[in-house]
Amino acid sequence: MDSTDWAGLADALADFEFPGDKQDIVDHIRQRQADERTVELVRAMPGGTYHTMSEVQSSVAPNTGGAGRAPARSARNQRVDQYRRRPGA
Repeated sequence: MDSTDWAGLADALADFEFPGDKQDIVDHIRQRQADERTVELVRAMPGGTYHTMSEVQSSVAPNTGGAGRAPARSARNQRVDQYRRRPGA
């Protein structure tokens, strides 16, 4: 998440009363007419209850284009993980 995304999210949540769950946050930012990028970022967050803005910020995946996921693992790392999971390896 870049600084522009964070500024939009912080602005949309400026008067949000924590704690709240993900759906409360989505509903709030829609009522505040946040842009679609901000809505995508929040919708990509894991479910759960958020107590602070810091928790929201840390749960929004960085640089994912709103996908809410970390970048894919390399093919080599995937092979190493498969090897390690084999019984007796």
